[in-house]
Amino acid sequence: MWFRLMMIAFIFNGLCPFGLRILAGMGLAAHYTPLYLVFWYLAGAIAMLALFSRAPVRPLRSDMLVGAGLGLFSTCGQTSMGLALSKGIPGNVVFPVALAGGLFLVILAAVTVFKERIGPTGIAGISLGIISIALLSFT
Repeated sequence: MWFRLMMIAFIFNGLCPFGLRILAGMGLAAHYTPLYLVFWYLAGAIAMLALFSRAPVRPLRSDMLVGAGLGLFSTCGQTSMGLALSKGIPGNVVFPVALAGGLFLVILAAVTVFKERIGPTGIAGISLGIISIALLSFT
């Protein structure tokens, strides 16, 4: 079940920002970003409820609170990206800044909060992430 949920998250992770970019390209981001995000996250919540209604194990209250918190912060980040795009900031600036911020926050939390040691594979992954973000900024 977890693998399936992670694959769903992986696939849908890039679709929401892609929609924001389409709205910005059409000049509609200033007016429709909040509505777009409400429907996007509502559809995700309904999909998760449908998945869990068929699951043999029910999610714990703490799991639901963590999920709601993640959804709230994700909504804030997507709204910020949509507003930045609607104000005319180019996508080749907005998306790399948002992605790099997320990457560095995860690394910072891993090292400082969870006291993880970053080995050669981790350094290679971080390096590839930085390279891919840098490549996004070229148009």
